[in-house]
Amino acid sequence: MELDNIKDVATARILLLGDVGKSVFPLSSAEFFKRLTFAGVGKSRLTDLLASSADTPTASTRTVGDVWWNVQVRLHEYPRYFGMPPTPEWTSSSSPSSSTHSAQHLSCFERSLYQPKSATCELLPYFVEFYDLKGALRLPREHRNILYRNIDGIILVYDLLDMSTHDHLHDWLYEPLRLICRHRHKRERPILKRRHVPILVVGTKMDLLNTRRLRRSGGIADQLNAEEILINCLDQNSFSAKSRNEGKLQTFLNHAIEFKQNFPARRH
Repeated sequence: MELDNIKDVATARILLLGDVGKSVFPLSSAEFFKRLTFAGVGKSRLTDLLASSADTPTASTRTVGDVWWNVQVRLHEYPRYFGMPPTPEWTSSSSPSSSTHSAQHLSCFERSLYQPKSATCELLPYFVEFYDLKGALRLPREHRNILYRNIDGIILVYDLLDMSTHDHLHDWLYEPLRLICRHRHKRERPILKRRHVPILVVGTKMDLLNTRRLRRSGGIADQLNAEEILINCLDQNSFSAKSRNEGKLQTFLNHAIEFKQNFPARRH
């Protein structure tokens, strides 16, 4: 990605939410030491995968120091499309952007299927920061409020070996969504009624399952109308180019950038 002629690159912020704890399943000694740094639901390992790219291939190139959060950053090319009429995906009838920006949720490829040949797609660079709360720290309320109102997307992470971590996601999600509604939508909204902010659900430790679990009907992904990915966080190819997982991730990041554009964070 060429950034030589770009003075300012905007930043989208993604919050990772999920339990912190030990695996409830016994492991062999060799597997235990292999998994020692993977004791929770896998948010830290997942962050490594999400932030890894050709521009940020090593941890040192993508890690940002922070007192309360493990933060990693990557570059993302967002497709801005020219020549398409607006659609109401990320806006409401009361939003001032409902007639100008909301058509951007489709990929350039999807739009090209029914757009005239004169339509064009420009790739814009964005920094994407992934925030994972350090497990040993209790974040003060004022720090939570400052971060949550600037969040542009949420990734919910649970352990496929312990489905109680899936059930806990509602508790993790409540406060961030409440503050996002207050600061970005400027009003309270029922949590599960509609999409307040782009959300991606990720189930980890798929490699330790004896049989692959099918998507559970009525799970939080269904309730939120969100995409769900099941992965092995130790597999560096989990988001390989042109894979289904990579496509879902790219779409989620595009939606997060559109949310940032359509519902900008207030300064106060």
